Amino acid sequence: MPLILFEKETEQKCIDILMPFMQQQIIIDNLSCEIKQLYIYFDSFQIKQMLNYSNVGKVQGQSIEIFNSINIDNSSLLNPQTNARYEHPVLTKNCQHINYCFEKTMALMEISNKNIYKCPFCDGQANSPHDLVDDWRVNAYKEFNEYTQDVTIIKGIMVHRYMRNKKKYLDFFTKNVNIIQFKQMFYRFYKETSLSSLIQQDLQKYYAINQQKINFWSFCLKDRVKITIPVRIFGCNHYECYELTSLLFYQQQNRKKKEFLECNQPGCSNKLKIAHKDYTKYPDTPSTQEMDEQENFLDVQELFSGIFVDQDLLDAIKLSNPSSQKFYYNKETGKIQEDLNIVNGQPVDPFIYQFYQNQPGLSTIVKFQEFQKLIQQQAIAVSQGDLLQENKDLNKQVNLYKYRNYKVNMKDKFTNLSIEYPVRCRLCTNLEICMDMRSYIAEYIYRKKMSLINPFCCPLCNQKLSEQILKINIVNQIYLDSNMLSYMFKDMSYSNGTQIFDYKGEQYMFQEFLDRQKIKRENYVAELRERQVLFKQLFCIINPNQRIKQPLILQKCPDRKIVDFASFYEELKKINFDYENQYLILCRCNYCNKNPIKTFVGNIYFHEAFYEALNKFYEIKEIENDNEFSYQFEDTRENSYVIKNQQQQQQKIKIIMR
Repeated sequence: MPLILFEKETEQKCIDILMPFMQQQIIIDNLSCEIKQLYIYFDSFQIKQMLNYSNVGKVQGQSIEIFNSINIDNSSLLNPQTNARYEHPVLTKNCQHINYCFEKTMALMEISNKNIYKCPFCDGQANSPHDLVDDWRVNAYKEFNEYTQDVTIIKGIMVHRYMRNKKKYLDFFTKNVNIIQFKQMFYRFYKETSLSSLIQQDLQKYYAINQQKINFWSFCLKDRVKITIPVRIFGCNHYECYELTSLLFYQQQNRKKKEFLECNQPGCSNKLKIAHKDYTKYPDTPSTQEMDEQENFLDVQELFSGIFVDQDLLDAIKLSNPSSQKFYYNKETGKIQEDLNIVNGQPVDPFIYQFYQNQPGLSTIVKFQEFQKLIQQQAIAVSQGDLLQENKDLNKQVNLYKYRNYKVNMKDKFTNLSIEYPVRCRLCTNLEICMDMRSYIAEYIYRKKMSLINPFCCPLCNQKLSEQILKINIVNQIYLDSNMLSYMFKDMSYSNGTQIFDYKGEQYMFQEFLDRQKIKRENYVAELRERQVLFKQLFCIINPNQRIKQPLILQKCPDRKIVDFASFYEELKKINFDYENQYLILCRCNYCNKNPIKTFVGNIYFHEAFYEALNKFYEIKEIENDNEFSYQFEDTRENSYVIKNQQQQQQKIKIIMR
């Protein structure tokens, strides 16, 4: 048999191609790691053929057309026989399936021995290596984390597998009108407003954050679910963004009720247009199915024109573990990366590791990496928020806590670490206690490993969730607290030793009025016939002894009465914040008495212009106790001023003359 010596420049190429066929030992110099001799039992003609195998996969087959044409489908990245990734997945040029493939080495061996390889899943066949093409999984292995097992494919675009309710959130991708806009959106990439660019801009502006680690949690601003496809609204300059399917669902439910979605980020007053017109202005307009379809097309087009995909963040999400929601900005690479704790080359979640160490005997039942994987798989489903979305009573209970003031102990029960993903069970009535999601799921899996027939009780409220743990699906039992997720990452003071999170619902409510529920100064001034305005109501309509400091105007009240925010908040506390079902009456005029407030939109607004005037009025000590005052509105706040009454002006003149 011939001894064949390869030139240095072709060594690696030969290794890649011939390794599966080598039957003899490769002699390696341990110092240089260079191959010195290769003993191969093939003749020179066969070897020449195999060198040409390096071209396999460069030609796209028919399967790629099917891959790009599928509206939405889930597919596995794993070989079902080994439950691991393929070494090099390929298909024949004529294969027309995407859910199945085969190993390149297996096909090459068959071609070498029999001059033909027949696809085991269809009639496709390969007579030479040039008849083989790369399967789409080759690219998927480059784009996704090594722990990703399944992906969702939408018109050739791959993302982490969606675990959301299919009918509610994924049916959008079965409609051509959405798919067309979806594809067009992916062609738009705005680097200057991506997450990494926004952080870079802040690093240039603020020296202080250069000394800090910049973290980001990938929760949707709308419903706090884990983001799979991150989208941003044009004009928003904050790090937080939205999950695409959450926006599509919101539009479907609200496009005929309101024209805009107000951005949910505290401090942001930006809006997204979700309808091409205000349907409330045309309540009696007759319509046909054809007209409805046309209207829907225009609305979908309107929504997609106002958003774009954050490609930087999407790439980071795809490269992260499917259960991960915590990311950070790598200042050296300028990229967003998963915030990982690596121990001995393996990712180790501190919460799961601490729980694992605290439980005696757990290490004898299951290895840590397997235990961690089980928890992370459950966490993916919990983070989709289906329980809170489907259970209306539970959703209402959480919403009633949205504007309360309360304190939460952020020390996790089982690990003593600071909670990052607050959860509780569906039976918990005290929403001021919680646990970390990973710790809760770990307790469930631990109990399940110990015994399948024992009941499972919530470790927080101690109520029984199931008579037998075998029959329980933890995903249907616990939920992430959307209220806390909205604000806990803004105020991280609890992580500096106190481990007490001060949830300031009253402050958050007032901020919402400032951001989204207000009569803007410029709009108010633009409608004035005279820029000089006499403000007569300086006391709250609810509490006559309360001077107005933060004015809320009753928009539909015939007298346009004003209520002070502090008094308004006290009235909400009296009805347990359940203004949708209880009678919230702030004015006793005939109209307001018959029409209690059941929604803030359209009924009560923060009066920005009056607030400006009041602040300047209270700065003047000699008139701060007056019952009315006049204010001159100019183009800017700085040039506007309080007009003092004539008597005061005359007194000043007399003093000057004396």
